[in-house]
Amino acid sequence: MSLKDIVRSNTTYFVPIQLIVTAFVSYYLFTFDYSLMWVVIGLGCYFLTGCLGITVTFHRYLSHHSYKMNKFFEYLFSFLGSMGGTGSTIGWVAVHKQHHHNSDKNTDPHSPKILGWKVLFPNYKFSMNKWSLRHLITNPFHLYLHEYYFLIMAVWGLLIFSFFGLNGFVFIFCFPIVLQIWISVLSNYANHLPGFGYRNFETHEDSINSSILALLTWGEGWHNNHHKYPSRYSFQYKWWELDISGLIIKAIKKN
Repeated sequence: MSLKDIVRSNTTYFVPIQLIVTAFVSYYLFTFDYSLMWVVIGLGCYFLTGCLGITVTFHRYLSHHSYKMNKFFEYLFSFLGSMGGTGSTIGWVAVHKQHHHNSDKNTDPHSPKILGWKVLFPNYKFSMNKWSLRHLITNPFHLYLHEYYFLIMAVWGLLIFSFFGLNGFVFIFCFPIVLQIWISVLSNYANHLPGFGYRNFETHEDSINSSILALLTWGEGWHNNHHKYPSRYSFQYKWWELDISGLIIKAIKKN
């Protein structure tokens, strides 16, 4: 099985899903009644899926092995990240490893230098060996989460609707997905867009740092720092570069 075959189930339907869910949430926000409380809950759920799930676990733990984590947190946060709508752990890590191995080259899956606006529409071309994912594809939990990804998401959404009604379905399930998808797209594009931010280091690609993106992505916006030191769990380099995810990892990591 090729690497493309491994992640295909997490990428084929991204574009229609992101458009349908975005259209639904946008329509709901401008049409239906809801309280500020639900918006706050939605932002809190984005913290669970985006910060604890994607940034702390998918990226810095599973992709770069930057620290050691208790298995309970690994599985819990992996589930939360998968419910963010940008793929399973296996799919996400495969794409991210491809990005680091081929940053701003022809096979970089999300380089604005190569793809331009097409960054919005994933069409991944892989050149990596699948065994770079052996820590995930040999793990029953991560393999199950990948193989039944869309089914698990559907069941999760139905459970939320059953317990919390339509407002709960929109703000607990859909709202974080919309934020995660579009903020990820923005981050993938702008974090390698010369002139958008600044660089602490002259790296071999066009990565930049952005305080705005760092705020939106729980610290991922310090991208030039990350490309210089990819194995560090904290992306902070200058004292004022706040990395929320790095602080959380410092609190939960195993010594």
